[in-house]
Amino acid sequence: MRTEMKFHEDTQKLHVETMQEHAYFIPFGSEEDAFQNREKSSSFQLLNGEWDFKYYKSIFDVKEKPEDISFEDVIPVPANWQLHGYDKPQYTNVRYPIPFDPPYVPNDNPVGIYRKGYSYTADGKDRILGFEGVDSCFYVWVNNQFVGYSQISHATSEFHITDFLLEGDNTILVAVLKWCDGTYLEDQDKWRMSGIFRDVYMLSRPQNRINDYHVITHLGEDYKHAKIEVTIDATTECEITLYDADGGELASQRTNKLAEFNVENPMLWSAESPDLYRIVLRTKEESIGEKIGIREIKVIDGVICINGVGVKFKGVNRHDSYCDSGYVATREKLVADILLMKKLNVNAVRTSHYPNAPIFYQLCDEMGLYVIDEADVETHGCVDVYNTFEWKDGYNGIALLASDEGFEKAIIDRIHHLVSRDINRPCVVMWSLGNESGYGVNFKKAAEMVKKLDTERLVHYESMHKLDDTDSSIFDMVSMMYPSPESLKKGFFKNKEEKRPLVLCEYCHAMGNGPGDLEEYWKLIYEEKRFAGAFVWEWCDHGIYQGKAENGKSKYFYGGDFGEIVHDSNFCMDGLLYPDRTPHTGALEMKNVYRPVRVTLVNRDKGIFKFTNTYDFINAGTKLTCTYQVTEQGRIIKEGNVILDIEAHEEKEIEIQELANIYGESLYVRFIFAEDGFERGFDQILLERMDRHYIPKGKKGHFEICESSEQYQISDNKFKYTISKHTSMVTSIEKEGKQLLDRPTEINMFRAPTDNDGIKDKWYKIHLNENKVKLYSITCKEKEDCVVIEASISLGYAISEPVARVKVCYEIYQEGEIHFSTKAQILEGLKFLPRYGIRFFVSKQYQQVKYYGYGPNESYIDKHRACYKACFEADVNELFEDYIKPQENGSHYGCDYVTISDGAHQISIYCDKEFSFNLSRYTQEELSSKAHNWELQKCESTVLCVDYMMSGVGSNSCGPELLEQYQLKEKQINHNFWVTF
Repeated sequence: MRTEMKFHEDTQKLHVETMQEHAYFIPFGSEEDAFQNREKSSSFQLLNGEWDFKYYKSIFDVKEKPEDISFEDVIPVPANWQLHGYDKPQYTNVRYPIPFDPPYVPNDNPVGIYRKGYSYTADGKDRILGFEGVDSCFYVWVNNQFVGYSQISHATSEFHITDFLLEGDNTILVAVLKWCDGTYLEDQDKWRMSGIFRDVYMLSRPQNRINDYHVITHLGEDYKHAKIEVTIDATTECEITLYDADGGELASQRTNKLAEFNVENPMLWSAESPDLYRIVLRTKEESIGEKIGIREIKVIDGVICINGVGVKFKGVNRHDSYCDSGYVATREKLVADILLMKKLNVNAVRTSHYPNAPIFYQLCDEMGLYVIDEADVETHGCVDVYNTFEWKDGYNGIALLASDEGFEKAIIDRIHHLVSRDINRPCVVMWSLGNESGYGVNFKKAAEMVKKLDTERLVHYESMHKLDDTDSSIFDMVSMMYPSPESLKKGFFKNKEEKRPLVLCEYCHAMGNGPGDLEEYWKLIYEEKRFAGAFVWEWCDHGIYQGKAENGKSKYFYGGDFGEIVHDSNFCMDGLLYPDRTPHTGALEMKNVYRPVRVTLVNRDKGIFKFTNTYDFINAGTKLTCTYQVTEQGRIIKEGNVILDIEAHEEKEIEIQELANIYGESLYVRFIFAEDGFERGFDQILLERMDRHYIPKGKKGHFEICESSEQYQISDNKFKYTISKHTSMVTSIEKEGKQLLDRPTEINMFRAPTDNDGIKDKWYKIHLNENKVKLYSITCKEKEDCVVIEASISLGYAISEPVARVKVCYEIYQEGEIHFSTKAQILEGLKFLPRYGIRFFVSKQYQQVKYYGYGPNESYIDKHRACYKACFEADVNELFEDYIKPQENGSHYGCDYVTISDGAHQISIYCDKEFSFNLSRYTQEELSSKAHNWELQKCESTVLCVDYMMSGVGSNSCGPELLEQYQLKEKQINHNFWVTF
């Protein structure tokens, strides 16, 4: 057996005795409904379920004879064996998990041997054994006779096994190798796991049959006439029948080569209106059903058009990755993912970075998603290989294999399998040659091949990096990853020589608390016709579920948690969703940035607003209702409805009489768009600002001032305040003998770094997380109506100059009112601070909060499009966003006031300008010190941060630096606010 396993290190022997690749289809009996689930077909037998299993740590341990293998264990198929107790998952992003020595792989190459029984009765039909996905390669035996070999983990492989079968019981044996020469072309950013992870089935087919077919749709210039061509490869005559979506027969032809149908006033397929026709291909013994969409994909004047209309791809990248099943994606899970994408206003998905299971595309056809279908090709690790000891040619080293003759056949083969299998799927609008493999002659040849195989669709590849001068003009668009909006304005859109459209195949890296820069991209996308859209990286966190922690939280492992030596830590936790598919706040942010209607104010006094329909094909009023709410200081004072009748891509000015001449303090109107009661998005527009000037309410009275060498104590008839003469911080506030502060106040310039805080090393270098106070002077004076304490301090730790020099002032009034004022001079050279504010530690009984600001979700200066300004109430625990890797979370931007309460007493913050606050049971020190959320320990206090400003969150974990307008880069900061008790 082992001697027959000889092809997995030979780049010229990619498939041995496999059948010719073809369009995906499942045959049914000639009298059967060909549009049922495939399990209903008499020609189809699913072989999923328990298989006997034997695991070997090394290929050299495999027995020479199949009959000598003893199977003590069973394993489910489909599954990844690492999730069933064999070997361990390994997460790497860029780096190869094995030495770079192509085409060779390590001697200790783990092997999983699978065994399944199959009962056969000769009936004159061929038996075809199909595998939809096996990582990384596999060998097949039937009744201990070698059948064949195949690779490409995410491609379908079929074997004609009739001649190996015996009447009655038979044995199918499959040896799956963890690594093969194909591993060098499958260096995707994902968990590295192995096994038969997609469906396995047996087809029973007549010898005279349809081998392949290709459906092409042509549209006339007026889009009122369509021609459907069905090209057939068959060894028998076929009847081809065209039906409408309701099953009504339109036409029928008999042929074994080419059928043509003309359709007048056709229903056109798009993601917004996924209308499908049906064709049935019948022979004497079989019927094949195919749902087809009539649509046209073209680039017209630099614009990507579907059916002649310029479209915008509101996209995401999606891996086959589930916290409980690894690579295994069931129909139910795929449907749930697509439904959630639709709810989040996503209209396009890139199958990063390999073909998905065939059923995924059928679902996208039916449910309506545009698909960039990507080949199973990525050589990202070549960057590290090329630059092992020094950075020689930048990121261009990624192209190490792009022109390597040894990999030419394999690269072209993988792309050929992609196109051959999915050629009939209307949802596929682009073929992508792969991901992060650089550009060279191998990909140019592959692109030429694709254009010969398919004249309908566009060819995509992010081809920016190369080691030679291979021309890349063959691609139908320019594709980029993570450029900043500003760089696109100054670069791509200023280049008069470039006429092609632009797609960002990855942008807005959604890792942890983020992304925070979505809106800036979409302003530019809507401004520039050639900007076709962008795909967020990525759909879901890749955590692997490991049961419950003692505190009841789910334990999700990421890179390194399984003891991997080479890993990329939590970089796999980079999605819009948590591993259990619960949306992050970033997913909600994306949803509203992708909203279908946008509103701007035209005339305040007349109540005129401009509504813009961002749908590409449908009138907004046919799908959406619009209601509005007017709030004054956060409270709803008026509600109403707006009738939408706006064609796709059109805008309309609508006069709303009820909103004319309406005035008040802090007045906003929020337009809410819903479909069948589900909110699709909203726009909130400021009508009038609020005067935030706070006037002390306390009456004049007598203060008692006690001074010692350590502190000042200021008392009135209810309150006692203590201020340290060593730090100038407020160390104690007592109300009627009850202590309100658990710890002294602090000037706070640090936050628990987010995954997107690319600058965090600089923050740690100057010890922002542990700065100490140096006091230079402090005075206490009683004025007519208050006591004023002023101090001069600095904040620093070691090595560098103080981070900040601060003038501190407290004005203490009667009735529990304090005015906090700090004037800070920030260290030159520090690019920007994470935040600036005051931190309070109050009793943990203070758990209720009311605020007027952006909610109800966490909000930041660059991440609040999913939030709106109103009055909100919450429990402190509800404010906490529980990222798997703890980090800054739960802040609320644009607040006028916040009040916290223990049920009997309350503390309120007021400011003359909008501020941010954070209320949490966790300190920033705790959040920044723990690797997983289940390890967190709650503080004995409730922590309240009152921030002059919190810097934005951006997407700098992989994307561009935080946009300058969202950085706290001021060198002189005046922070003033009132606290009332």
